[in-house]
Amino acid sequence: MQLLLREWWRTDSERLFLWIPVAIGGGAATYFSLRFEPESLLIQVLAAGFWALALLLRNKSQLLALCLCLALFSSGIVLADLRTDRVDAPILKRELSIRAVTGQLVLIEQNSNRNRLTLKEISIDRLAADETPERVRVTWRGDDLDLQPGDRITLRAGLSPPPEPAAPHAFDFARYLYFKRIGAVGFSVSTPKVLAERSSNDAPRKPKGLIERHYSEFNIAIERVRTNLAQHILTSAPGQGGAVVAALVTGKRGAINSQSEEALRHSGLAHLLAISGLHMGLVAGLIFFSLRALLALSPQLALYFPIKKWAAIGALISCFVYLLLSGSGWSARRAFIMTAVIFVAIIVDRRALSLRNIAIAATIILVLTPEAVLHPGFQMSFAAATALIAAYEWFSSKYSVYKQNTIVDIMRRYVLGVAATDTIAATATAPFALYHFHQAAVYSLAANLVATPIMAFVIMPFIIAGLLTLPIGFDHIFWQISAKGVELVLASATTVSSWQGAILGVGQWSNLSLITIVLGGLLLLLLWAPWRWFGFLVIFIGFALSNLTPIPLIFIAADGDNAAIRFHKTWTSKQTEEQLAIFDPRKDRFSAGVWREVSGVSEQSVSMRAILPCDDDGCVATLAEQVFAFSLDPVGIRTDCARADLVIAFYPVAKKIGDACKAKIIDRREAWRGGAQAIYLKDGALTVKSNAHVRGKRPWVAGWQKPKGLEP
Repeated sequence: MQLLLREWWRTDSERLFLWIPVAIGGGAATYFSLRFEPESLLIQVLAAGFWALALLLRNKSQLLALCLCLALFSSGIVLADLRTDRVDAPILKRELSIRAVTGQLVLIEQNSNRNRLTLKEISIDRLAADETPERVRVTWRGDDLDLQPGDRITLRAGLSPPPEPAAPHAFDFARYLYFKRIGAVGFSVSTPKVLAERSSNDAPRKPKGLIERHYSEFNIAIERVRTNLAQHILTSAPGQGGAVVAALVTGKRGAINSQSEEALRHSGLAHLLAISGLHMGLVAGLIFFSLRALLALSPQLALYFPIKKWAAIGALISCFVYLLLSGSGWSARRAFIMTAVIFVAIIVDRRALSLRNIAIAATIILVLTPEAVLHPGFQMSFAAATALIAAYEWFSSKYSVYKQNTIVDIMRRYVLGVAATDTIAATATAPFALYHFHQAAVYSLAANLVATPIMAFVIMPFIIAGLLTLPIGFDHIFWQISAKGVELVLASATTVSSWQGAILGVGQWSNLSLITIVLGGLLLLLLWAPWRWFGFLVIFIGFALSNLTPIPLIFIAADGDNAAIRFHKTWTSKQTEEQLAIFDPRKDRFSAGVWREVSGVSEQSVSMRAILPCDDDGCVATLAEQVFAFSLDPVGIRTDCARADLVIAFYPVAKKIGDACKAKIIDRREAWRGGAQAIYLKDGALTVKSNAHVRGKRPWVAGWQKPKGLEP
């Protein structure tokens, strides 16, 4: 057995490079999961110690591998800490009344009923400069705006701190916006106006270095190109087909309506909207082979010059331009880095190893932006790519099939290839979809069999033709043809998403269940020796843990003004399955949607008054011999205290009343202090979790202050 294990170790020791981003990402994820801010100097010394120990043990392979793993893991923590400190910027501490806001427009996201504007170099009326956020995001619901990135604009808006999660363990928008340096969000009540020049009342600009200034100007110029190009495509090809084409080219999805997005998501085609390996690969392949074919038309060039390398350089430049136009999302960055490694290998006459490309791309992204490890786009993109390449490597090593070239054989291989690709990618990304979005598309294979060839042979080729002919003004016809192809895809997505049981919904998963499944998948995909098959057992354990994750029974909004309860069909004969009852469905519909997803409820939410005994004072629910009172009127609080086990009060409760109440009370003041609340019921015992309990004290959490002595 010992000899066998040594042989297995010798086999997989050559693949240790693939685990570098895993260790770095694990460290970064650990940093973000902490409820407190670690001491920077301590973790830096710890990382340096592991690297020094690895240097001392460089001649002992097993110990060296362990030390390198710990060194990379601790380095991931250090990188995440440094990144957090580097992007640190003021966050609005309180909600502000309507007031004048002035700033430079850096990003505009347009759709049919709103415009979302991101501003920098902000000046806010009656707010001190040291409290003013670096950037703010403001939504304008009104007429279309004639604005361009780079314009200095003014408007009147009500601002508030970035929103906290709608429920404990839900997506943390405040953390997401923190790393974009957005410290406030709000709604504009006046039409944004362009200023001719800076006002003397504006906050003074912070001095910038030459590189930072040019980088900022370059980003604004790129954003202006993206905005104008998206509008040009929509003008050339109106409708949802053109909206999706604009999203595929520029990454701007604002013109895609909710019906189209839902159809794509429920049919398993949402990945078509994320600029990923499919899009980058099609662009790179079409440009590379087209350039090489054109250069080969000249015998002199083909015989005496490296036209393959020239074509690789042209394809690489084209992919970089496409990366900039698409907005440089996580999946686009991964696809570009992998593509760049392949073309650089061609240029320097080297062979590119595919799984190494994945590791290189992941490492670069995690070193530069460690927060990517938490993003669904990063996780799903790398999961799909890793699974596909690992499956291809395994299949190639096991089978060598003679390929006939008849039309029937080519079509059969293509269909089988698409089916296998979709099955592998869907399986690899399903755990992340279930964890983040609490649902997965069941019939994605059928939808992809229709959509993939349309994307490969119609949409992307004509998109490239449109971009190439854009300078001469002959691009309109190509946008229109691409849009027609998209309409076929949308039609198939609508059909598939309408099938019974098209969506598999689940409740909230624990972090441990996802981590266990990911670990099992990595063992299965990155190892080569037979112990890789233990990954199946680890994955099974992860799914078993997901089924043990408790689902909240009651949700309370962060402002304490609304709540919801999850009920089952046995409560009333009118209901046929588990649903979510909202106290006031008119309030905070976004939070209600998150509560429904976290609960794993597939049906639309209903009003409590439709299924529970309610009056002007509130509602009462009974479950498992527990009584829950939702109190709207302070006059009836004593009655609720006498009959209920838990009282949710949508108002502040006086301390003497709370002390005298035999029931547990969660009032509006408690929600203000702790944020959104989730209440669990297990074996007759109630457990309450709040955002404050889950998030801890971190830089992106409202009220956090840097400890004294740590200021730069």
